[in-house]
Amino acid sequence: MTKTDVLIVGAGLSGLCLAQKLGRKTILVEKSRGVGGRIATRRIDDMGLDHGAPLLPDDLMIRDLFREAGLGGAERANGSGLYLPGAMTQIPKAMARGLDIRKSTRVTSLRRTGQGWQVETDGPEVFQANDLVITAPLPQALELLDRSRISVTDELRSITYTKALMALIVTQDIVAPDRTFSSRLHSLLSMRERGLHPRGFVVRASEDLSEEFFDQPEEQVLEFLRTEFLISFSTPPDITYQELKKWRYVLPKTHLSVPFAEVSESLWLTGDSFRYGDARGAIVGAELLAEKLN
Repeated sequence: MTKTDVLIVGAGLSGLCLAQKLGRKTILVEKSRGVGGRIATRRIDDMGLDHGAPLLPDDLMIRDLFREAGLGGAERANGSGLYLPGAMTQIPKAMARGLDIRKSTRVTSLRRTGQGWQVETDGPEVFQANDLVITAPLPQALELLDRSRISVTDELRSITYTKALMALIVTQDIVAPDRTFSSRLHSLLSMRERGLHPRGFVVRASEDLSEEFFDQPEEQVLEFLRTEFLISFSTPPDITYQELKKWRYVLPKTHLSVPFAEVSESLWLTGDSFRYGDARGAIVGAELLAEKLN
């Protein structure tokens, strides 16, 4: 059994920020092979396409986060947010330096003991922690709490998230859309403008269509996104690669006014569904919870 003062479930923005701020022995467990959560970059032809969070709010606390991570050069995209040329995943990778992160480790159940929280995983490792913090999107956190028979309030259960369907597309030649994309798309991002794949695009369906077609056959969804992409050009380009990506939890539709919640003794929830309802909530919640736990 591995013992620690604080165990953090989830190595996304909130979990990484919290681990950085804590002055106690801390371990993060992350179900994926990498860090960053919804800040994700897919590599095709050994070149990147940002398909997770393409932008972060243009806010002083986000700029401070970049600065503290030693990252400069954040750019503003049409007044709608900040991105980091050369892959958004530079952010979580920089924040993860020096932290104890157990990747590819999925938490399966939680149990309160006289010594704190015992945390079972899908592997051989079992953790014992004095404080346990879950930073995953709230619906995922509640699934874990339900499996562990830990009750929560109706207010926590009321939080739902937007979904996203998107196509990663690579063209044969370097091209640029010369028509305005339709209202059926949320965005059409060129990766060349980000210093990433020079022929790569991320095409995202509108919020309504993502919700409506999220569970439809992947071939059907990909064909729809491909068609919407092609009609954004006067002369449709040749496509050499296409791939569908689905994000079930993008941003909370509503959020809680508090920065974190203690759902049981020494069991905490925080993340982007608190305080601001976006990356700022993840950061503020982590900072304030770190103050309380230190």
